[in-house]
Amino acid sequence: MKEQQPFNLDGRKELGKLEMSKEVVVTLIGMGTLALFAFGFFFTALYTLFTGKVGFNFDFTSGTILISVALLFGTLVLHELIHGVFMSKYGGKPRYGAGIAYFILPYFYTTTKTIFLRNQFIVIAIAPLVVISLVGIGLMAAFPSIAHWIFIPFVLNASGAVGDLWVTRNVLRFPEHVLLEDRKTGLIIYGKETDKPMNISTTGFGSRFFKVFILCFFAVGILMGIAPIPLDILGVESFTIGPTNSLYTIFEFHGSEEGFGFAFFPLPILAISVIAGLVYAIIKTGKPRNHAVKG
Repeated sequence: MKEQQPFNLDGRKELGKLEMSKEVVVTLIGMGTLALFAFGFFFTALYTLFTGKVGFNFDFTSGTILISVALLFGTLVLHELIHGVFMSKYGGKPRYGAGIAYFILPYFYTTTKTIFLRNQFIVIAIAPLVVISLVGIGLMAAFPSIAHWIFIPFVLNASGAVGDLWVTRNVLRFPEHVLLEDRKTGLIIYGKETDKPMNISTTGFGSRFFKVFILCFFAVGILMGIAPIPLDILGVESFTIGPTNSLYTIFEFHGSEEGFGFAFFPLPILAISVIAGLVYAIIKTGKPRNHAVKG
């Protein structure tokens, strides 16, 4: 593979920085925790689709604990290696390491001294999320008997990628021609002399998330709650009143041979609301406000 020639920063100026401040660390922890539950539900939905089973259990023995730990660390390492592969694709020489931000957030990282174009950096950032997710879904479909073991790498990688998605979202605010220098604790964006510098902030993430989360939770809950759902669509024949499994609660109404029921889905509503809140908060947080120009 032909190595990319290094970019020249002559005539470029710094447009902005993405730094691992304490505020960013706290925000990423919140985003990752919320995404963990959302992607956990998404995985269980895929698990049910591919295996026909609702829910799964792990028997905690010394063997399963060792496998789980290996999958956890293996996923973290694989995530960074995929970053490195795509850095190499664009001419970079990746370096790997680990650290703990503000004694709060332990992390692995991949960095390089090579400078990348905006779109190259975006590919590098989202590659682990795309590759591991697609491979995980493919393995679940091909080997349903081991699908439950894919839970750890799938959910951990997807929830851990919120930082990559947040960086990608901010980088997309800049023109396509900007150059990006990756550092262990942040990112520097360089542009042309005519480009406008931007301030990037995480202020308001929590309030934006909870505003959409609450609205979505009640809106989706009402829509799902008022709709009668045939029980056979849910893959079941009959339920008594009360909790039935980890995905939903069904209150059954008799009146026909097939049976129709009123269904309340607490976890799906929660997952949809979390995802909607995250998407809105990530899009809006740090977005410059338009100020009225006084004449």
